[in-house]
Amino acid sequence: MSLATRCPNCNTLFKVTSGQLQLHEGKVRCGQCQSVFSGIEHLTSADTEAWQKLDLSPTQSNSGYSSDHNPAGGDGTGSENLFGTTSPTNKPLLNFRQGSPALKLACLALLLALGIQTLWWQRTAFAEQIPALAARINQSAPTVQKLFSTPATQALKVEGSGLQALDEQNVRVDLTLTNQQNLPSHWPHLKIELLDPQGLVMASKSLAPGDYQLRDEGSASQAPLIAGQQTVEVLAYLNLSTLNKQLPESAATGFRLELYDHGPREN
Repeated sequence: MSLATRCPNCNTLFKVTSGQLQLHEGKVRCGQCQSVFSGIEHLTSADTEAWQKLDLSPTQSNSGYSSDHNPAGGDGTGSENLFGTTSPTNKPLLNFRQGSPALKLACLALLLALGIQTLWWQRTAFAEQIPALAARINQSAPTVQKLFSTPATQALKVEGSGLQALDEQNVRVDLTLTNQQNLPSHWPHLKIELLDPQGLVMASKSLAPGDYQLRDEGSASQAPLIAGQQTVEVLAYLNLSTLNKQLPESAATGFRLELYDHGPREN
């Protein structure tokens, strides 16, 4: 028997059969707005009277539908979207257990890449907690020392400095640097400004690690990184011949020092 029920939410009228309404206790889903409602309670007035006269015993099938009928299939009534489960089915976007081996492998590779990236970003923080391990890695593999090191400007402190005239043309700047961190520090770039008696800048010089040396040793660029909590003494030699020609009546009596992780620009 063909009947008609009306959605109370969107007022859409659907053609149904008595067999379809016997499924799910008469609950149906509107194919227009997806609302779930009682198809029996919202039958049209004429259809309601006919429905009440039907034998609704569980074994009765007035339209040829059995209890295992698949309501999602087509039945020629145009109401396929009206029936089914009375609650929406939320399917996961990705079912890892049922995925193909290639999908599982791709997911594992992505997780591994994310883990390695996190370790890379946090490597300095991790190494600070285990400086002995970082020192062992640096000793066994000097070429990867940069993996477990800190920038010079974050690690080094100037503990002492001095300016000494060697002759009329040359002066030497003595520096004592201490690495305050547990991890090794890179050698800094230096900017030295020579000052006159009034504190005005007479000249400035930028020095890379290859331009200054350790006391009683060679160039800083050839030395290992400054170990954690280590104090080093470095010497920087400056030639004043050009300055003496430009300012023959002036003499440098002091200096100002700045540390950089990369070479500063010349003035």
